[in-house]
Amino acid sequence: MGILKIPLALAAGCYAAGQKIDRQLKLNRQKALPRPVVSIGNVTVGGTGKTPMTIQLAEWLLDWGFHPCVLSRGYGAESNAARQVDKDSWDWRQFGDEPLLIAKTLPGAWVYAGASRYEAGILALQEHPDIDVFLLDDGFQHRQLARDLDLVLVDGDRGFGNKHLLPLGPLREPLSALGRADRVGAIFRGSSGSEPPESFPQADFQATLQPLGFRLIGESSHKSPFRNFDTTTQENLLPGPVHLFSAIGSPQGFRDTVSGLGIEIEGETIFPDHHPFTEQDISRVLDECRKRKVVPLTTAKDEIRLVKYKSLWTQGPVPIIMEVGLKFGDGEHNLTNALKKILQGGRRDP
Repeated sequence: MGILKIPLALAAGCYAAGQKIDRQLKLNRQKALPRPVVSIGNVTVGGTGKTPMTIQLAEWLLDWGFHPCVLSRGYGAESNAARQVDKDSWDWRQFGDEPLLIAKTLPGAWVYAGASRYEAGILALQEHPDIDVFLLDDGFQHRQLARDLDLVLVDGDRGFGNKHLLPLGPLREPLSALGRADRVGAIFRGSSGSEPPESFPQADFQATLQPLGFRLIGESSHKSPFRNFDTTTQENLLPGPVHLFSAIGSPQGFRDTVSGLGIEIEGETIFPDHHPFTEQDISRVLDECRKRKVVPLTTAKDEIRLVKYKSLWTQGPVPIIMEVGLKFGDGEHNLTNALKKILQGGRRDP
């Protein structure tokens, strides 16, 4: 081991020990909600498609006649208190960017945020007794809340990196933690119309994160099936090269998806995940786009933190939003059957 890696290895060891103690403490005070709970999580840092998966599961549940409620930490919010996410608000500081994105994407579902997902769930049931299933977004490490189905998502393109714990590698937990998962899903990235890559060896199901379409920032979502991907809209909104800018967990995945559509990427500005954009940030990006005569392109998650600055692009160029969703390949029935089983009374014993 190189001398420079020794401090990181020591830090990783301390992180592992701390994680073990933390997990046990959480288990000792674990609580259960009186409705089925499905957790969606991962074992690595960075984006693995948890939010798109949460949205997809909620859409299935709504189609099946259920009344789902999404529970989220509300990362980046100013309050840790349990509260309902207001679908009509753009105040991401009050709720967190991901819960607000989920709420705006799922008008038929309830979304609650709070440091204690148990308290958020209890509040949700008090205010909406017809809720019959909870989806726990980014819940694999939130052991203090019992769950009936544990789904873990893996980046199908990068896998587990060097398989080391933070900060030496990308792992939030040792790979042995996958033994707790009921289903492991491999999430790949691709462009519209492509098929999922070859089967991921450790996956019970796989899906490809693909573009659903493009729209002007602040417009209503126009989600459409993959088979109806609107290339005309792409050509109208993106007539030439683009400049990417984002503050997400996997900017490389965003770049790969755009590149896979044959769109020329002239440049890119990357901010830290969940970055609270400032007026200076946006002005710098827009000035660069004006100078190079390119279109600014970003993500739906970033849109939540950008809309407050809409006065900055009244003179153009207007940022374009790319929406993404999941196209399932091998194992979709494995996932839906597991979901239906707990909904039919196959709950896990406390």
